[in-house]
Amino acid sequence: MRLVNLNIGSAVAVVVAVDAVVIVLAVAALSPIISAGAWPSGELSDPTSGKRGESAVSSTDHLHLDHSIMSASYEQVKDVANHPETYLIDVRNPDELAATGSIPSSLNIPLPELESALKSAAEDFAQKYGRARPANDAQIIFTCRSGRRAQQAAEIAKSAGFSNLSVYHGSWLEWAEKEGLPQ
Repeated sequence: MRLVNLNIGSAVAVVVAVDAVVIVLAVAALSPIISAGAWPSGELSDPTSGKRGESAVSSTDHLHLDHSIMSASYEQVKDVANHPETYLIDVRNPDELAATGSIPSSLNIPLPELESALKSAAEDFAQKYGRARPANDAQIIFTCRSGRRAQQAAEIAKSAGFSNLSVYHGSWLEWAEKEGLPQ
């Protein structure tokens, strides 16, 4: 497998060549890294190589934007009810929860509200969400429908100063499947 990074104006694309097949993936998720100045020229590279423009790729490589954000498993999420100090935050919109239901012990903070909620005064947070605002080192697990918005939520929380973050990548789709619920 070969990885080629391309700059196309302000858009970034990663081209993965597998034998004769070329798959082009738009990597919109890398935009925050580029705009944050990690690669000011827009040139991408493998951050572990220490050299700009170099990519280290093997068949087991996965694109991870932030290795400090952990993954939470179904079993860990199911056990949140036994750990009241842990926050399970569902970032789906209220109409989505009304249509499907929610994971027990989860707190709904829609993604568009998340940053302001996490930065709000403790009293305002408690009044709006019915729970104390998490401390910056509190364990927070984010969930959504499929894991994509949960990853965005974790990145928002990290930029707001929170440090003990996890993403339930299976999110509602995996939860519903394992619990026999509608997706």
